[in-house]
Amino acid sequence: MKKVEAVIQGFKADEVREALANEEIPRITIFEVKGAGSHQGTQKEYRGARYIEDSADVKIEVIADDDEAERIAHLIINALRTGDLGDGEVIILPIEQNFRLRVGQHGHRAPNWGHDPAASYLMRNTTTFRSYLKTLRRKFHEAG
Repeated sequence: MKKVEAVIQGFKADEVREALANEEIPRITIFEVKGAGSHQGTQKEYRGARYIEDSADVKIEVIADDDEAERIAHLIINALRTGDLGDGEVIILPIEQNFRLRVGQHGHRAPNWGHDPAASYLMRNTTTFRSYLKTLRRKFHEAG
């Protein structure tokens, strides 16, 4: 497993999201980060006081199999590259393990990062929310 991280300018996030959606990359995570890159902020002045305003960038993370990570990195690079200063940065990191809390799985490979074939309520307890509410109502009326 690999994690592809990209720190980019905020206005380019939609372009990257579109490029990944066209290639059917199912799961991405997007953060707002500050102070990334060599351009740490711009100097501003307000009522005679000078201050440095941090530049708000966007960090995109994608978890992928080893053979898909480089292809995803190139998709992001192709969507971003203009040749200008501040195009962004893309890195690939190894992942040792992953834990899927809801289903209780862990291991080196992420089994089925795509859409679960079964509905999520089938993976939980057999007691549904509706039956739980019915039980609460019955107990309330019996006690009252």
